[in-house]
Amino acid sequence: MAEKGLRDFFLAEAEEHLVVLEKGFLELEKNPSELSGIQELFRAAHSLKGSAALVKLDTTSKVAHNLEDVLESIRDGNTSVTGPVIDWLLHTLDAIKLLISEITLGNPEIIEIAAEVEESLKEILPGEETAKSISVKEKKAVPEKRQVPRRREDIEVLSNYVRVHVDNIEQMMNLVGELTILKNYLLSETGGILDLKDEIDYAGSRLIKEIDDFSSKYAYSIPDKITYVDALLEDFRELEFDRYDELNLFTHKLHEIMDDITEALKDSANFLVRFSDHIRMIDRINMEMRETISRSRMVEAGRLFQRFTRTIRDLAHRSDKKVRFIVSGTETRIDRVIFERLFDPLLHIIRNAISHGIEDPEERVSKGKSKVGRISLAARREGNSVVIDVKDDGRGIDLGAVYRKAVRLGILQKGERLTKVRLLGILFSPGFTTLEETDITSGRGVGLDVVRETIAEMNGRITVATSEGKGTIFRIRLPLTLIIVNTVRFTAGGIEFVVPSSLIQELIEVDVLEYDTEAETVPLRETRVEAKDLCKLLRLNPEGRGSKTHAIVFNLMPGNQVALLVDEITGQEETVIKPLGKFLEGMKYYSGVSISAGGRLMPVLNPVALLEQPVETEFLQPEIGEPERKQNILIVDDSLSIRKFVSIILQQKGYMVYTASNGMEALAVIDEHPVDLIITDLEMPVMHGYELLRELRRKGLSETIPVVILTSRGSEKHKEKAASLGAKEYLVKPFEEALLLETVRGQLKTPQFR
Repeated sequence: MAEKGLRDFFLAEAEEHLVVLEKGFLELEKNPSELSGIQELFRAAHSLKGSAALVKLDTTSKVAHNLEDVLESIRDGNTSVTGPVIDWLLHTLDAIKLLISEITLGNPEIIEIAAEVEESLKEILPGEETAKSISVKEKKAVPEKRQVPRRREDIEVLSNYVRVHVDNIEQMMNLVGELTILKNYLLSETGGILDLKDEIDYAGSRLIKEIDDFSSKYAYSIPDKITYVDALLEDFRELEFDRYDELNLFTHKLHEIMDDITEALKDSANFLVRFSDHIRMIDRINMEMRETISRSRMVEAGRLFQRFTRTIRDLAHRSDKKVRFIVSGTETRIDRVIFERLFDPLLHIIRNAISHGIEDPEERVSKGKSKVGRISLAARREGNSVVIDVKDDGRGIDLGAVYRKAVRLGILQKGERLTKVRLLGILFSPGFTTLEETDITSGRGVGLDVVRETIAEMNGRITVATSEGKGTIFRIRLPLTLIIVNTVRFTAGGIEFVVPSSLIQELIEVDVLEYDTEAETVPLRETRVEAKDLCKLLRLNPEGRGSKTHAIVFNLMPGNQVALLVDEITGQEETVIKPLGKFLEGMKYYSGVSISAGGRLMPVLNPVALLEQPVETEFLQPEIGEPERKQNILIVDDSLSIRKFVSIILQQKGYMVYTASNGMEALAVIDEHPVDLIITDLEMPVMHGYELLRELRRKGLSETIPVVILTSRGSEKHKEKAASLGAKEYLVKPFEEALLLETVRGQLKTPQFR
């Protein structure tokens, strides 16, 4: 356990050393004669070697030792900084990255790499120094071929640890302290709430008692004038002593009671004001704590940008182009999760910039440009968002070529008039490219649609602008953090959904009569935009729609707005979105689930996947005729997630769903409710799926209630056993929603829908 802890610390430290080394090597390539930073590089290699040896990573230590030898030779003036030397340094750095990435995954070191690196060392160091580095035994072990693969552009070493500044930790602890004090105060105030409640209850009971007594005394007869004789007051005239009859006394008591209630209500109101102030204080402290913790898990954008220095260098060499790489805003910090997922989209855009945008040196000179093209990456923070611009000064996007290709693919009609923004939006259509052939620079024909989908999954947006002959700029806007997401809640077909507000352009109210069902458009100010009905897409029955309904407008592609019709917008809140997990990853219309403040489970829609799917033109309605009982389906699974999501899928189709966590509970449900179909797991506590099948057969229910197995066990042995006990169908997790529904409809004798 202690050794694992040491290795974790080594991996966190190694991240920093590798960043220093790669940055230093690339600076050394630009200025070979500038050796002022060579000592820092030597120290980084030396520390890496020593740390690796300490945690018994001998191969990593040997390779780092070779790196240290070369840097020492450069520092002492024995080796010049040449192209082959830089290539060797970068190649050896890749070898260390590969070794550490394997260690991070829990794999053993690739020991052959040390021999390969030492063999390649002969090519750049003088013979004596090389001989000192390689023992006789190790020379015999040197393989003929290199074991380090060609550099992969996406190798990045990220440990499971980040270094947190002590000031951040202190600030977090201070905020936690404030929150604890406030929590204790609110708990003590709870006692005050109970006391106020008791006072109001007591005053109310007095009022009720007096009214009851008065009613019972005068329920049947009330004389016109009530007089009372009191011997003690016989000698007093009316003006000498105020006399009170029963009505006077009742009124007096009522005033006293109402005064008590009024005072209690006033105290209650004052408390609620104070309570509201404290709640706002909790919200402020919570936001500050979230900001502080978010900063602790953020990474400077410069680390991400640095990874593309090698990429652009290699791609430019392969395409015989000269490219200068410029970065700015490197100190801007981005969420670690975004850092990891943003590399591929940026890589694709940069590949396009070199392949499509930057011209050959001769062409650039003929256009009056510098023969060296420019690609820039810039990051900045705007409010709660991070904006990243990828810009090149190449030829720009050929809009004519885009138009012709779009017409040829049937995306546009010939002669169709459209704006420049809409034409640029076509670039993000699935599989769209203006290149007829792909090469190593332009990629493998994966279009910008993948880039857009990846960014949308991070609750972000991408836009593009271009100028012919001057260049192109792609702008990516992402949330500052993915810890807490602001969402909009809405309902459709009686189900509450959420969608990240960062993906929404606006919310509008739509007159039902203005919804063109044939063209599927709704009015939006001076124009009409495409509209999709969520109930129609998910085959739900609309609820509560009158003459007005609501729509959420998304800008899925530049210049392409789509309105999603829903039953009602129910609110907005900050929440955490949880992924579906591997068992439900086939449900592409949903990007996860959220739990509301009231504890409800709400699906999170993925508008990019949902709105770009072909929609069936026929709205599926229940059969017309006599009302029929909803078909009942029993889901038996010890996983709450599986029960919830299968329930949502089936309830959306109009089925009544019961659930049980094991076979014993399932039998109890069957005793109490009519069940038309059972979907069950095999591995469950108390009573597993096979035992449930046996009990159903013993009770004579196997023929009347079909059973579908839904399990992660996919072997033939499991399938044969289930079939022998009466199971009708066998599905393996993870499952496709369409296959599940097809299986359910096939097993039910009377389909719910046509």
